[in-house]
Amino acid sequence: MADAELREVHLRVPLSEADVRGLRAGDVVYLSGPVITGRDGVLTYMLGEGHAPLVDIRGECNVLTTSSPAGVEVRPGEFEVASLQATAGFRYARWMEDLCAKYGVRAVISKGGMPEEVYQALGDRFGVVFLSTMGYGLGAIYGRGVTKVRAVHWKAELGISEAMWVLECDRLGPFLVEGDTAGRCFFQEHAAEVDAPLMAAYEGLPKPILSRLGEEQDPRQELARG
Repeated sequence: MADAELREVHLRVPLSEADVRGLRAGDVVYLSGPVITGRDGVLTYMLGEGHAPLVDIRGECNVLTTSSPAGVEVRPGEFEVASLQATAGFRYARWMEDLCAKYGVRAVISKGGMPEEVYQALGDRFGVVFLSTMGYGLGAIYGRGVTKVRAVHWKAELGISEAMWVLECDRLGPFLVEGDTAGRCFFQEHAAEVDAPLMAAYEGLPKPILSRLGEEQDPRQELARG
C-alpha cells in the first residue's frame, strides 16, 4: 500500500455499516461520540456469564476499547479520565464473534495483536473493523479526547479498573485501521518492511544461551506483528 493511499478519517459514533465498510487497512481514524470500555472483566461478565449491558451498545455506542482508563471518582458518581490506553487484542479474540453478533459492535480498539483470522472471519460478516492505538506513550493524548464520563457500570461487581466505562469523546485518536471489513491486516501486509532492518541487526549475533532448552531460534518469530 503506497503512502498516498493512506487517509485520515473522522467518524461519529454510533458508527454505521457504511462508515466501517468505507475504511481500509492503514487508514487513520478519529472518533467522536460515546465509546465503551471492555476488558477481561466486562467481556467475561457480559458474554461469558450472560449479564445484559446497561447501555444500548448497538444503537448508541457501538465502539469498544480494551482499556482500563486512568480515571478517578472525584465525587460520588462523578468520574474524570486523565489517560486512556488499550491492551493487547489477542487476549480478547475469543469474545469477538459474540460481541459483534449479540451487540452489533462496529469497531474494536486494542493495542494491536488481534489474530489475522479474526479479521478474515468477522470483518465482512459483521461489518466490523479493528483499530490499533499508535504505540506506547500516547495515553495522555487519548485521554484528552475524553470530554466526559457518562457512566461507570458494574463498578461494584468488577471493580473500577475492570468496569464498563461509557466515555463521551471528541476527536479521540489517532487510531490505525489494523483489520478492515475485507479481512486485510495492515501489520501483516507490512511485516516484511519492518522485519528487514531488524533481521539485519540480528546478523552475526550469537545464538541465545537457552537454545538447548528449545528457545525460539528464528528472530522473526520474536518481532511484533501488531
